Amino acid sequence: MISAGYRPETFTFLKGLAANNTKTWFEANKSDYLHFVKQPSDALRRALQEALSELTGREITSKQFRINRDLRFSRDKRPFNAHVRMAFWPTGSTFEGKDAQPPSFFLSIEPDHIRIGTGCMAFSKPALTVFLHALETGEGETLLALLRKLQENGFEISEPDLANAPKGFPRDHPHAGLARHKGLGAWKTLGDTGLVQGNSGIAALADIWAGTLPFWKWQLGLLEKA
Repeated sequence: MISAGYRPETFTFLKGLAANNTKTWFEANKSDYLHFVKQPSDALRRALQEALSELTGREITSKQFRINRDLRFSRDKRPFNAHVRMAFWPTGSTFEGKDAQPPSFFLSIEPDHIRIGTGCMAFSKPALTVFLHALETGEGETLLALLRKLQENGFEISEPDLANAPKGFPRDHPHAGLARHKGLGAWKTLGDTGLVQGNSGIAALADIWAGTLPFWKWQLGLLEKA
């Protein structure tokens, strides 16, 4: 049975790949990739999907991003990602389609740390319209309170996308700063990679995500109104 967690060798492989990001090195160490990275990642993703379904009360689906980099439009020609990244989001027609951008839970396993996050990386056009209307008509204080709570718990809030509030949003509005966001996420960096080594990491990660649940639900309600 494959463990739903990583081993120290997982991070040894990722560090080696970061230092030797070539097809030759990867092929020479592919068995380590399959045994210590891919197989436990697949098991962990399934376990976390189940844990998040229980946490949110919603059916959750997920995606694991490819280790092969898309080099077609990139000046960076390194062939591989030296990390493992996953995303988890609710199922349903509201959240389908390339423009849906549902509020999601994110996990990034890096060579020497972990990044865990919650939010929408980019609002769909309808959701962005609802977001700006919500800020302008009274929801801004609720959102600010949620963001302050996350920051108190060690989360970083994603940087604004715009230098100023968008056209049509009052520049002197108290929430003009929030209006500069075209997406909104909260991220926490965890320096202890031991957190995801072994099966205990499932509960530990779910517990961190639980602290972001009010923020996630606020964004979920936003999208469902769009």
